[in-house]
Amino acid sequence: MSPASGWAPPRARGERDLPAPARWPVAGALALLEALWPARCALCGTAVGDLPRAGRSRPGLRWWDVAALCPDCEARLPAAPLVLRHDGASPPLLVGAGSVNHPALAELVGAWKYRGRRGLAAPLGRLAAVGAAAAVAAAGGADVLVPVPLHPRRRRERGFNQAEVLARAIGEELGLPVRPGLLRRRRATLQQAHFGGDDPRRRRNVAGAFAARPPSGERVRAALVDDLVTSGATLAAAAAALRAAGWSVAWSAAAGAAPAAPGAVLLTLPDGAPTIPAARSDGGGTTEGGR
Repeated sequence: MSPASGWAPPRARGERDLPAPARWPVAGALALLEALWPARCALCGTAVGDLPRAGRSRPGLRWWDVAALCPDCEARLPAAPLVLRHDGASPPLLVGAGSVNHPALAELVGAWKYRGRRGLAAPLGRLAAVGAAAAVAAAGGADVLVPVPLHPRRRRERGFNQAEVLARAIGEELGLPVRPGLLRRRRATLQQAHFGGDDPRRRRNVAGAFAARPPSGERVRAALVDDLVTSGATLAAAAAALRAAGWSVAWSAAAGAAPAAPGAVLLTLPDGAPTIPAARSDGGGTTEGGR
């Protein structure tokens, strides 16, 4: 599946997957849910019908989750990939995103993470996959995808880790394995949304918050995944933990990123293709001067 077509969550376990006698109660349950709680667009609230359900083969998704966006609102979320270099990290960190952060995207992510609209992983997964493809075009490949972890307590409260769901969408597009166990959050932190985008407390909040397992072989290039990148502080802290454990951080990917963040440099060619010509190692694929 190409980045243009994007990733979509699989259909619910239903008529296609169950033997004939088992199809009827599943179909009936879906029809009842649709009648009692018709799907509504997560952005404008307009009723939308006949949308695919998410299924349970993705972490954090339930079979009744619906990727509810009306056509008008989905058109407000076009894939417009960008590649940034965050110079606040040491060494600088490459970020590929499917879109610039904007109010509609932030509202969609908020509905997904905080208001139970888990099926919205579909459009967000498409954006993240486009961003990852832009990062690969700019800096080469990676060996594994590493989602930024939640603290176990927050993971239990939310029911899923949004970065892991996006990482799996990217993994399907790029054919990369996802390794959520490589990085863990060893202490609870405040949500970064409590601080402004240029607030120095963002970096202090996540400094030293992560720990990583060392690589077990020669494949040591990792790519980080998060949902939205504002200041880059969380990715910088996660990348520092991976590097301390012996990993080389090739790039990072997200659904959206803020190009005007302090320390962020937008990297583009005149034809619009993202690039980072001086950042590749001789061996290709890293942004760390050969590490």
